[in-house]
Formats: sequence, C-alpha cells, structure tokens
Amino acid sequence: MKDRIYKSVVLVSFLILLLVQLRLTYNSYVLRDRDYSLKEKTLINDEYGRSISEDKVFKGGGKIIDSILSRNMPALKQAYLNNKKEFVKRSQSVSNALLKDLQKESTMDSVFLSIVKKNGLDSNLQYLLTFQQIEINFDPKIGNITIFDNHTRTDFKADQKTPYGVIIDGTLTDPNVQNRVTNLSVSGKLVYDYRVTFNLFVDPPGRTLKVAYQMLPTFLLVALCIIIIVGINYYTYISWMRQKKETDIKSDFLNSIKHEFNTPITTILVASKSLHEDEVLNDRTRVSALVNIVERQARRLHSHINQMLEISDINNNIHLEETDLNYAILTLVNDYKIKVQAPDSITFDPHGSEILIMMDPFVFTTMLQNILDNSFKHNHSDIKMTVLFITTNKDGYTLHIKDNGKGIEEAMKEKIFDKFFRAGKDNTVSGLGLGLYYVKQCIDIHGWAISVRTELGKGTEFLVQIPKEQTIISTNHL
Repeated sequence: MKDRIYKSVVLVSFLILLLVQLRLTYNSYVLRDRDYSLKEKTLINDEYGRSISEDKVFKGGGKIIDSILSRNMPALKQAYLNNKKEFVKRSQSVSNALLKDLQKESTMDSVFLSIVKKNGLDSNLQYLLTFQQIEINFDPKIGNITIFDNHTRTDFKADQKTPYGVIIDGTLTDPNVQNRVTNLSVSGKLVYDYRVTFNLFVDPPGRTLKVAYQMLPTFLLVALCIIIIVGINYYTYISWMRQKKETDIKSDFLNSIKHEFNTPITTILVASKSLHEDEVLNDRTRVSALVNIVERQARRLHSHINQMLEISDINNNIHLEETDLNYAILTLVNDYKIKVQAPDSITFDPHGSEILIMMDPFVFTTMLQNILDNSFKHNHSDIKMTVLFITTNKDGYTLHIKDNGKGIEEAMKEKIFDKFFRAGKDNTVSGLGLGLYYVKQCIDIHGWAISVRTELGKGTEFLVQIPKEQTIISTNHL
C-alpha cells in the first residue's frame, strides 16, 4: 500500500512539474512569436501609412472606392429606407463589385516592394492585404450601416477569404494576429459618409521554424531539466526500493535466525534443566540420551554459525590447486550417499577423460554439497533422485546437477542466489537462505558461471560452466 502511494505521489509530482515546465516554455514561445520582427513590423506600418496618406488601401484604391460607392449611395439609401431585402441584395452587389475592382486594379505589389527596397528589408518577406468591412452613413441619427463584413455573402471562393476579410492582394498563406502589421479604418465623404476597414499582414516564410530555432536553447534546457528530474526521481525510487528490499531481507533473515536458533537453544535449555533432576541423574540411559540431544543441537547451532562465517571469509581463504574434477565429485557423492536413505538415490556419471582443473577443493566441495542439500531438502517427491554428470561443449565443460523436485517458479529464478533469500515461507524446511548465495560466491571466485533450468513439478537442474582455458585434458580414461 505504501509502495503504491509513494509511486502515485512521485508520478503526480512529476506530471505537475512537467506541465508547469511545458506551460512556461509555451508562454515563452508565444511571447517570442509575438515579438518576432517587431521593429520590422513597426517600420512597415509607418511606411505603409505614409504611402497611403492621401489615398486608401493602395495608390489608386481611393478612386475605386469613391467611384463605386458614389454611384450606388442614393440607391442604397432608398432601399434601406423602403425595402430591407432589396437593401441586402444591393449591398452584396455593391460589395462584390467594389472588392473585385480592388483586386483587379491593385498596385499593392509595387507599394510593398518599394517599402522593402527603401528600408533594406528581407526580400523574402510576404504580405497579404484583406478587406474586412464597409460601412455607410446616410443620417447621423441612424448611424453607421454595415453593407459588408465577414458574415456578408459574396461571390468569392473559400480560398479568397480569411477570418480577417476578403483577400485583395498578396501571397502570405497564414494571416494571424502575430504577423498583422496594420488594421486600419479610413473614412471618406461623398454625398454621404462611409468608412472602410482593411488589414495588412507581413511575414517571412517559415517564421514558426525560425522562432522555434531561436527557442532551441530554451527547449534544450527544459528537456535537460526534465531528464535530470526524471533521473533524480528514478534514482530516488530505485534507492528506496533497494532499501526496502534490504529491509525485507534483513527482516526475513532475523525471522530465520529466530526460527533456526530458537529451536536448538530451547531444546538445550530443556535438556539441561532435566539433567538437574535427581531421577534423571540416577538413570544413565536417560542422561546419555539428553547429552546426545544437547550435542546434536549444539552442532546444529555450530553449523549455522560456520555457514555465515564461511561466507564472510571465502574471499580471503581461497587456495587453488590442480584437482581432477571427476575425482572431487565422485568422492563427495560417495560420502553424501551415507545421508541418503533408500529408495532415494544420488548418482554420478563421470566424464570419459580425466579433467584436471585449478580449484580450491574445500570450497568446491562445500559449494557442491550446498547444491545437493537443496536438491534433497526441497524435494517432496516420494522417491528423491539427484543425478550428476559432465558434458563437453565448445567453451569447456558443464557440470549438471539435476533433481526431480518441485522446481522453481520462473519469477524466483533470478533471486535464488541472493543473500538470505528463501523461496516460499515453508518453516518446515530449515535454513538461513545462505546456501545458494555461498554457491554463487564460489562460482564467481573460480571464474565460472552458473545457470538454472527448472520446470514446476518436474525438477531443477543446475549447470556449472567451466571454461576450457582453466582445464587440462588428460588422455587417461576412467
């Protein structure tokens, strides 16, 4: 439960921090995008305003607007006052005619090119001129009347319209607030007043990529920051999990110590107490039995203590000598058979040739004995069988120790060599979880390798890999 809460808190904290970082980065991008080429936009706005100071939209544009509106003002007024449907229809007709003439007679290319050359601006700059609104005023009491805006039906196709009005001239494909240079409303006075609103957008091609490139150092710093945060969180989590695992292992070890040490100590105390009774002291048979009990339990304690001491001293007391692998295994198996009661069995099939190898006979014997102890101790079959044999491969030799026990779960395979690890919680099987850890230490010291093949319900096979360069093959056959 605590583990899940910890994970949730870390994940939520990281997501919040990530969102804050992304939000700040996005805001920085928006600000940089908005201010991109701010000086150029201000310069173009001023120059464009001066170039149309005595005209509208572009040079000659004022004449077109005045000409069309002056001809149609009386009819528009008459329709507005008498027939609203006719006014809407006539407004659309006038707007279409006005906008088409502005498109046809546009001189905006020369106006914009002149501004660029005069001020030494980027020749790749693109512009877009849009016409947004036309208002007329017949009577101050009535106020301005819109005859064209973005909602007015026109004869123009979709690619000639933008959210900012109908396109009059230019090639810029993405008009927006960031690249809008001018939004002007200019008035005129004919028989009646009017006002037109238009927009000028200017932008270099690929502005978004250019802004992103300018933001690249910021992006990299944010990415680095996120990676560091992820790394710190991951390292903290791994460290916490490792400490938790070590705590669990220590707890399991202490529980095992309590179980393994408590039984013999209790037995020794009970036996010792019985030895103080006169009735027992006078019975030599009972005294002998109690003494044997004390001795066995003391040996059991001594065995556990030695096992722990052996692990701590193994690296300091290694003595390699040339030894025949077949002979070392055969000697141990013959001695071990004394412990095995029929119908259980242990067999060894020696290799066809003598195999001389540099190893510590005592360490090797203790290592192999630990594997054999496990093969019988954790075997609940009716007839327990363990088989040892040696095979040859291209890299050297493989010692196989195979039993017909209950097998090991796949998830446990990688953990069985850990210190104090015990697969399962079966307290009927004694041990401190040090046997296979000791085996792995011995294997590492000799420079060998060990692997496990196992299948639940069918048994386990330990494979000890001995490199060829550590062996001397004899031609003598056994």
